[in-house]
Amino acid sequence: MRVAADGYLDISDGRRVRTPGYHDHRLDPVPEEEAIAFLLSHNFRGHRRIVRPLSVQDRKRIRLALWADSVSERMTLVDRVWRSITEAVMPPVGGNGEPVLVQVVRYGSWAYPLYLDGDSTRVIPLSGMPIAEVPDEPAVEFDAERKTA
Repeated sequence: MRVAADGYLDISDGRRVRTPGYHDHRLDPVPEEEAIAFLLSHNFRGHRRIVRPLSVQDRKRIRLALWADSVSERMTLVDRVWRSITEAVMPPVGGNGEPVLVQVVRYGSWAYPLYLDGDSTRVIPLSGMPIAEVPDEPAVEFDAERKTA
């Protein structure tokens, strides 16, 4: 880049500046525990449950979501990851308005109970809970650390 005598910038430099994005293969993925916590801190439309663990590509997309400039870009990336690791489930019968526990996602000493709440899926309480406090209701468990459903 050159600055001309009149103060204008010459930005016709042939070198290109690379910003993080899908083209950047050197992007480091988010650590798995942080990626799970970030992903499950969002509410998602529809009734779904987790059926597979996060891949390295999913964790790279979460890194991009953390860096996103806009909420819509962040939610597009997070929703893409959510849809790739989940499958649809039937809505609860006899909707009395209370959240229905559909799955407990375990990672390390933390558990994230997934509830079907209205027309969305979300974790209650929002930040997860220690394993010892997990409700004893029958639900499908997903151990993210062991990679089994």
